[in-house]
Amino acid sequence: MTLDCYPTRQPEEWATGGEPMTQKQRVTLTNAAVHNQIDIPFLRLEDGNGQNVTKAEAWILIARILDGVRPTPRYLSSLGRDPSPDNPPPHPKYWRNCDAAPTKMQMAWLDCLVNSMGVPNAVKVNGLRGITHGQASLLIGRLRDQREYARPGEDKRMVFEHALQCVRDELPAPA
Repeated sequence: MTLDCYPTRQPEEWATGGEPMTQKQRVTLTNAAVHNQIDIPFLRLEDGNGQNVTKAEAWILIARILDGVRPTPRYLSSLGRDPSPDNPPPHPKYWRNCDAAPTKMQMAWLDCLVNSMGVPNAVKVNGLRGITHGQASLLIGRLRDQREYARPGEDKRMVFEHALQCVRDELPAPA
């Protein structure tokens, strides 16, 4: 299963990203969840579990599932609960836990993204060693963008290493 198209803008930049997810997104998400045996409570509960999942959140969740990342119950529970979904999330440098270790979900997503690029495992393991929660978040975004705009024949190892260096320059780890 693949998405029909990838957006040209990041979901948090969409003019309608804060609107409720569409019926088509609900069907795509339901199909992806069933296919991957993932329980998504807000899809099966009549009241939507009190969650008002937005178009942007739904698109990101669909993309993650299609990338092979299993969302955690905590992540699923967090969707649609932001009191002001039109405000983009702050840069990771402002996060209280920016310097913490990356989450299991972040590492799983990075693993899928880097493996799909064909980067050798030793390069991946060495590159991701010591990465922080904030850096992982930025790197996921960069790698997704790189995957979308990759040129044929481009050296994926160099793309990965360049993205990693840009993230470390933008958000240095504490000394």
